[in-house]
Amino acid sequence: MFEVVAPVKEKFDKKTGGLYSNMNYAMCDAAENKKVPYVLFIQDDMQFVRTVSGDDLQSIETFFEINSRSVQFYPCFFKASIMKKMDQWHMDEAGTAYLKNLELSYSGFSAVGIFHVNRFLKEIGSLDGMERNIDNMTRRKGIQKGYAVYPFMMYLPFTISYRNRKRALMHKLSEFVSGAGFYPIQLMDSVQCKKLLERDPYLLPYAEMFLKIDGLNGIKKWSFAGGTSALYEQGGYKRFIGRVINRFK
Repeated sequence: MFEVVAPVKEKFDKKTGGLYSNMNYAMCDAAENKKVPYVLFIQDDMQFVRTVSGDDLQSIETFFEINSRSVQFYPCFFKASIMKKMDQWHMDEAGTAYLKNLELSYSGFSAVGIFHVNRFLKEIGSLDGMERNIDNMTRRKGIQKGYAVYPFMMYLPFTISYRNRKRALMHKLSEFVSGAGFYPIQLMDSVQCKKLLERDPYLLPYAEMFLKIDGLNGIKKWSFAGGTSALYEQGGYKRFIGRVINRFK
């Protein structure tokens, strides 16, 4: 059902792949060879949490139609560890996505989600440098990212993480004590989907409010950053251990 495309390694290449170079390749391939209007990027610490319906696809189409300065539709849930208030946002005209109020904060890019291919190539061109620099560039151009009112993807919490492809001793200790590992999200059943889809859309969709994960009962805020943050979010004695570890870093 799927075509797997691997980076072509030239004879004298010192390095192939890389997140942004692969994204650039996919965008060009989508435009030149596949002739498709959108691409979706999902990373190895993420998953789909429910079935993507025809209504979801129509919402994506509608979002890009009415938000002509948007390049990206972000289909992930919000994180309770980064609590946000609705007064920092406004909903687009069709009720498909939340947009940040520019006078308060800004975000025009992240490396996951659904992209409008032609707009990406026209407005951004290619990805180069740090995500913060790309975000600043989209801000200068007035390009905003839409956050889905009815998300269907999410990061996995409490995963084992790396810093510059390495795991220092204190980093390993933090994640051992926190219980970091593989915690797949249960696919949403009809009751959960109804709760999400029929809620007041001005209630921001936090993952901890709508999703279920075996082994994480009782944890009110999930950690997605790894390291000592996995201890801090669990509170109690684990938060204390996290503070001690940070002092020895």
